[in-house]
Amino acid sequence: MKAGQLAFSCKISTPRSHVLRYDEQETGKHERAGAMTYRLLALDLDGTLLDQRMTITPAVRAAAKAASERGVTITIATGRTFRATLPYVEALGVSGPVICYQGGAIFDSQSGAMSNPVYVPAALAAQGAQMMLERGLFCLIYADEKIYIADDTRPELAYYRSFHPEGLDLVVAPDLPAVAHHAGVLKVQFTAEPAVIDRFQPDFQAAFQGQLDVLRSHDHYLELIPQNISKGTALEALARDLGIPREQVMAIGDHMNDIEMIRWAGLGLAMGNGAPEAHAAAKAVIPTVAEDGVAWAIQRYILG
Repeated sequence: MKAGQLAFSCKISTPRSHVLRYDEQETGKHERAGAMTYRLLALDLDGTLLDQRMTITPAVRAAAKAASERGVTITIATGRTFRATLPYVEALGVSGPVICYQGGAIFDSQSGAMSNPVYVPAALAAQGAQMMLERGLFCLIYADEKIYIADDTRPELAYYRSFHPEGLDLVVAPDLPAVAHHAGVLKVQFTAEPAVIDRFQPDFQAAFQGQLDVLRSHDHYLELIPQNISKGTALEALARDLGIPREQVMAIGDHMNDIEMIRWAGLGLAMGNGAPEAHAAAKAVIPTVAEDGVAWAIQRYILG
């Protein structure tokens, strides 16, 4: 058994009970009904929109529909490919642009056309893939709206699939560094137990310091993405394109890859089941995904 191939658990953590936290100044600013009109709502997927069954509940769908009918543009902001996001775009009735690849690209939800892509330099993508393979890690390269892996027998793949009931566009490519040199790579990732990521994360931070961002997007995921790219930068670009000021943007997320988006939005909210870092970045911590936190937030801050 190689270093990265520890016994892999498929357990999904149970959401924490929520504790609402409102800064006194922000309470006065945001809690009054009608105090602010939010025209753009950005929603993370896993742990925010999607519950433990990987579904969007009827309450959340109904709240999103009501917000859309009020004229609010809703976007999903995720690390997934557009194809993997599309079923949830359709389930939620999203008609606006969609942020994918941790902000590395924006897609038109109707045509699927990609805009503003920011690629990982080929040499760095190949280096990252090689480092992961040398450490026995389960490496995934995201390119051309596909996910390239070297081995489809790895136990980590079952866990990864559990987050994608919609299916995956997987391509088995034994020479992943070669793929990185010949495809437009939007991110390189490995999936492992949290202890394995804790062990190897410093290696990648040291190797790519000043060249790529090393992102812990999930307890079991570590990603290499272009520098200075995030859901926050993509949301800023999207709001600018739509002519919507920052003050009229609301964003909800749960993990460390949502922090920049939460901080940038006029009203940034963190799910009660979210990471402590997301809680610290948010203006308010709302109910958990199991408690329909997104529906709660839409009702409180948009529908009034």
